[in-house]
Amino acid sequence: MKLSDHVDAIRTKIENAFDKSLARLGIGATKQLELEKIPAEFQALRQRFDEMLDNHIGETGSYENARKKLLDELTFTLFNRIAAIKVMEAANLFPPIITKQSEHGDRSFGHKAWLEIRPDMRSEELEGIRDYIESAFDDLAKTLPLYSHDFPYALLPDAISLNDIIDAFNEVEKDSQVESTIWQSDDILGWLYESYNNAKKQAFKDSGEKTEFDKVSLQSQVYTPRWVVQFLVENSLGKLYLEMYPNSEIAQNYKIANAPKTQERTPKPLHEIKLIDPASGSGNFLLYAFDFFYALYLDQIENFGADYDEADIPKLIIEHNLHGIDLDDRAIQLAQLGLYIKARKKRRTVSNLKFNVVSSDFFLPDYSVVRPIFEDGSSLNGLQKNLIADIWQDLQFAYKFGSLIRLDEKLNARLNELERQQNSVHNDLFVAVEIAENNDFKTTFFNNLKIAVEQHVQTKNNTFISSKTRDAITFLELLTTQYDVATANPPYTDSSDFGNDLKTFINNNYNSPKFNSNLYATFIKRCYEFVRDDGKIAMIHPLTFMFIKSFEDVRKFKLNETQIDLLIEF
Repeated sequence: MKLSDHVDAIRTKIENAFDKSLARLGIGATKQLELEKIPAEFQALRQRFDEMLDNHIGETGSYENARKKLLDELTFTLFNRIAAIKVMEAANLFPPIITKQSEHGDRSFGHKAWLEIRPDMRSEELEGIRDYIESAFDDLAKTLPLYSHDFPYALLPDAISLNDIIDAFNEVEKDSQVESTIWQSDDILGWLYESYNNAKKQAFKDSGEKTEFDKVSLQSQVYTPRWVVQFLVENSLGKLYLEMYPNSEIAQNYKIANAPKTQERTPKPLHEIKLIDPASGSGNFLLYAFDFFYALYLDQIENFGADYDEADIPKLIIEHNLHGIDLDDRAIQLAQLGLYIKARKKRRTVSNLKFNVVSSDFFLPDYSVVRPIFEDGSSLNGLQKNLIADIWQDLQFAYKFGSLIRLDEKLNARLNELERQQNSVHNDLFVAVEIAENNDFKTTFFNNLKIAVEQHVQTKNNTFISSKTRDAITFLELLTTQYDVATANPPYTDSSDFGNDLKTFINNNYNSPKFNSNLYATFIKRCYEFVRDDGKIAMIHPLTFMFIKSFEDVRKFKLNETQIDLLIEF
């Protein structure tokens, strides 16, 4: 079997197992059984899933679709959890938890060791394998939230189904059509994710439906080849670094075109250099950027006397240098897992990492709920009040449009308009006062925005809602930060394939100048907005922008507003 066939088989096993689990909780395919009619020992778990279902109904519009989304998320989370353990086992980060060996009685080393501590479990179903996996997940949860009981989709199926799923994972490396070292590959999690979505991508293609926010990844998801990622990161981040340190050994160790010979920009501390991928997917750009940043930190320590401790480098990279946003919660799971594994390979004791890689798949209340936070005791004018309500509404649709939402830009557009007025009316004191007031308003607004989101978390006695809303705080921080480098392989969705919601949003926000003919054009503009004036953008996208009339504004923008360092056709 090919890797993609293994993935399909494993996904089906997990989905069937959780379908049975949901049915036992009274969550049927078309309706729910009353809570009182299920066994008492299952009622707390049922209530937890009811909360998720209510949230998903708000997003999908029906119980049936909400249950399907819940089943999808449960399936993918367990798939992710076990796949990540296989990768970490292959990296020798801990003794095998999943991989079974004949010398241990066809158990994993971890299961055998656990049974020696818990001999009472030998008489349980399959020697207590379900309890063992739960215990192993609890240990991993100390450093990786994905394995925590509090993780939104944390659930294990029955022992027999779980054992069958584990065996299916262990068959992958034994298959002659799959490399025996498959789990050692840096980007295996990304390839698994692409394979995982193959059936859905084909079904969507066959349906002929237009592309809405929840189908963008199915319509245009392509895993970027490693050499492309490497080239783009080295010739953006690497080029920027050599502009600060032209005599660095990095110039000899990496393939960086037109490497500068003299210093072209003022050096800044490496931990202050920020890179973002605004359509990060499973994190292939971020994963290579981790490796490259690591080399830059070593270069700083060894050749430029920087006061960094090598033991701190993995944490510095993840918490200060790397940033990413994606619509797809599952892809972000993989990106964070991949970065965590890289960090652990470099520093076994690394823990408590704060990732700046976030999914925009969260919900916020209507503006009327948070209006007092912004307006009580303030002296906002009518325009400012309308602007706040408008931006909050945009933020509510983050789950649809992700990093394409432009919060900062709407405020800046108002300030720029006032500054133009001041320039046209010389020494107009009224306009100058209004500019000062709007600058103050901008600072206060973003402080209040964060307070509003945090208060929403605190008022929700609901682990699922709270965890997703905390993502909104990180999302806000990422949207309102300026970056040194933006890298991306964005979706290639033509405007003729846009669904109604996506078309309306893109036309309202990216129509002047016209960056609305294809999503990749929209992301060209968004990357430009994310980076500083002297920042760098590294993207792979189609060449249609060079020839088609509908991309005329894109061409003019690139020529007039940017400097093209390197353009490659392949």
